[in-house]
Amino acid sequence: MERPDLYVLARFLDKMYHNGQPLKKTNLQMRVGLNYPRFIEYLDWMVAHGFVQRKEEGDTELYSLTTQGFDAYHRLVAWIRETMQGMRI
Repeated sequence: MERPDLYVLARFLDKMYHNGQPLKKTNLQMRVGLNYPRFIEYLDWMVAHGFVQRKEEGDTELYSLTTQGFDAYHRLVAWIRETMQGMRI
């Protein structure tokens, strides 16, 4: 993925931030609202760029924000909310 949609990235960050706990892949996909192939593209991109970390607990993969992901949440989501006043993420 060359140029991810910043609004989609903001949705990932927002859902993960407000959940507060690591999420299973399926739960995250349902919260973000993307079809599975597109969801995997974005998830892999976010892991590769250090915004999200993957942990394995037994046979379960859990995903959570990294420190860089928290920082991106505060900067990107705040900017979208300021700029697009009233727009829901």
